[in-house]
Amino acid sequence: MKAALRSTLSALTLALYTQAATATPFDSETLRLRGIDPSLAAYLSQTARFTEGVHAVRLSVNGQPKGIVQARFDAAGTLCIDQAVRNAGELVDVGPGCGEFVEQFPQSLIELLPQAGEVRLLVPAPALRTAAADLSAFTQGGVAGLLNYDVQGLYNQFDGQHSRFLSANTEAGINAGDWILRSRQFYSSVQGKANLQHMEAYAQRTFSEQQAMLQLGQINLSNPVLAGARVTGAQWMSEPALSGRGSGARVQGIAATQARVDVRQGGVLIYSTVVAAGPFELSDIPQLDRRRDLDVTVIEADGERRTFTVLAATLGLDLPSRGFALGIGQLRDSGRSTQEPWVLSAGGSYPLAPAASVSGGALIAQGYNAGGAGLNLEPWSGSRVQGVVQAAHASESDERGLQGSISLNQQLSDRWSALLSANRQTVGYRELIDSAWDQPADQSSRQRDQYAFGLAWTHPWTGSLSGTWSTTTAFDGQRSSRAQVNWGRRLGPVSLTATGQWQLAGDGGLGNALYVSASLPLNDGLNWRSTARNDSTGIRLGSAVQGRWDERTQYRVAAERASRTGEVSYNGGVSRLTQASQLDVGYASYGRGRQGYSGAARGAVVLHEDGVTLSPYPLQDTFGLLTLENVADVQIDTPGGSVWTDRNGRAVLPQLAPFGRSNVQVATTSLPRNVDVHQGAATLQAARGAVPRITFGVEVTRRLLLEVQDEAGRRLNRGTGVTDAQGQLVTLVQADGAVFVPNVHASPQLWSRTVDEQPCRLHFELAASADAEAYYEQAVAQCRVQESES
Repeated sequence: MKAALRSTLSALTLALYTQAATATPFDSETLRLRGIDPSLAAYLSQTARFTEGVHAVRLSVNGQPKGIVQARFDAAGTLCIDQAVRNAGELVDVGPGCGEFVEQFPQSLIELLPQAGEVRLLVPAPALRTAAADLSAFTQGGVAGLLNYDVQGLYNQFDGQHSRFLSANTEAGINAGDWILRSRQFYSSVQGKANLQHMEAYAQRTFSEQQAMLQLGQINLSNPVLAGARVTGAQWMSEPALSGRGSGARVQGIAATQARVDVRQGGVLIYSTVVAAGPFELSDIPQLDRRRDLDVTVIEADGERRTFTVLAATLGLDLPSRGFALGIGQLRDSGRSTQEPWVLSAGGSYPLAPAASVSGGALIAQGYNAGGAGLNLEPWSGSRVQGVVQAAHASESDERGLQGSISLNQQLSDRWSALLSANRQTVGYRELIDSAWDQPADQSSRQRDQYAFGLAWTHPWTGSLSGTWSTTTAFDGQRSSRAQVNWGRRLGPVSLTATGQWQLAGDGGLGNALYVSASLPLNDGLNWRSTARNDSTGIRLGSAVQGRWDERTQYRVAAERASRTGEVSYNGGVSRLTQASQLDVGYASYGRGRQGYSGAARGAVVLHEDGVTLSPYPLQDTFGLLTLENVADVQIDTPGGSVWTDRNGRAVLPQLAPFGRSNVQVATTSLPRNVDVHQGAATLQAARGAVPRITFGVEVTRRLLLEVQDEAGRRLNRGTGVTDAQGQLVTLVQADGAVFVPNVHASPQLWSRTVDEQPCRLHFELAASADAEAYYEQAVAQCRVQESES
């Protein structure tokens, strides 16, 4: 039967896609001798073409791929360049019809490739949308509410004592009419002592024609050369998605046990999470501003607290993008006894030349004034330099001061790169937040200068090696220095890594630690890792196994032995990505009754006009909703990760690029076997704050493999055509009278011809319902001559 099915598909491919340069007559007797129905001659005499209707095709314009589009074709296979094709191809609008585009641009060339499911367009430059006009093609509007959540719990027992930690980072909001409303809260409970911290609440909208964004409420003032401020007010600024601004900060460190990591900036908690023992890296941490250091606290399972500072200069050279920012508001309380002055901030960054730009900014508040200027250069290939000078005056204490900084990123060769930064300030320089605090007059413990240096080297033989060194010195002479080195190398299937950190001067850091690991993949989804760690507790050797039960479930098991005491510790956990949430549970044993438990859940809840839909990923400010017509548990690949449709056939697209292109595709292997999707992929273009909706039509098919005989018990001739009630070709008869019907729902009446060329209708009986797990069903059919119906 499988051979018959393959032969049928081959014959259909030949019948549908055989090409000829011009209309060619076929000899009926030759076709009959070759086992092909002579009635197909008229069809085969025409060039390859798309059949009439709508087809999902890959579109390219002037050699540039534009994604998948639903294209319409007429009975002659001619492409209709309608609004859907123009939007996907970023072509100018010329009218609602199909032929207006070619009439206006007759030099356009259209290449149709039905064999490959492709359409290639070659159009003149005036037919392409300009960048400004392109913004009108982005989807706008839509209404939906959301609740993002990230809940983590940690319970530890150490030497008869225990510690409990619970945190819930939530974000509630609504998108409506391109407005984005958000409220962020952070709840924490340490040893039963609860604390609810309201982070911010704001409204935001992008005005695409002005390529600018309006923010209202509890916001962070943006300034390209001065540290920002948390205020309650309003801000008008360039749209970040149209100016290419960078992402959040990255923090690296090493934890001795399963630990909690808190990140603060300017005394405000901006991020908290739980990490496993060993090296950790936290990415995309949202910053209040990009000119203030991060204070990182690692709280180990036994309650030990270690703190280190990540200098703003080591977070990466973030050259200001072209644009402006103007804001006003009242300073928000940062958790200390502060004043709350009104603040006016203004700044901008503009190009001087292709490799140079200048930035400037000012900040005026009650009792405080500051201004600054910056110069950003790319003086030669592979080099980026940024210099900033700032001046500030605090009128209450009559203190004046200057601060200057310079940063250099240099690609030294194909293998070497370097980072160098320096920052220095006078004793009278104060930031706005410093001037608002009720502080003692002694400022000798404040930082005077900061320096950072980094090198990175890659080589095919030795791998990649990078290191950073940073130091700060206070006005009283106290110094703090920290260094970190990372190395990685692959030897065949084995991956080797090493991470080292050293507290070279000062107290309160993470201390000195060296972590080395070797990783080897064993088989499908299973990975073995061997580790060695040396820190203040001595040398610890360990092994770990990480694998997956299925595509959504991962597990990890590890053991570690301390060489100094001989004590063995164990840890393990399971992570599960469900349709509704990301779940993680873990257990760790440190020996002699010391143990810890952890759990986490992360995801989002979306409220829309059709009900409630859950997402396993937190939502960004631009997201979408997808419907697959009541087909559940189908995988959808999105830019934010794979999601699955719920019982109503709905799924959330958690992350769409604002004013960009986002590809969405159905994983067809996850579809039930009796379901065909009309459109397997789409490219979305959404404005910031929009909630686009997309529906993929599906068709419940019923495939049949029939064994056909006529009323005399004779099998039909191989190559005889099988048509529907309208005479349209459906399939061909294969050897031994086998007939494969792609979808009996679409062709409930099937007709063919007997051995003696008499028209006959296929009669067969099927079960009341189809088997969703079977690709096709088998049945016996009789082709009965019914001249009255022929």
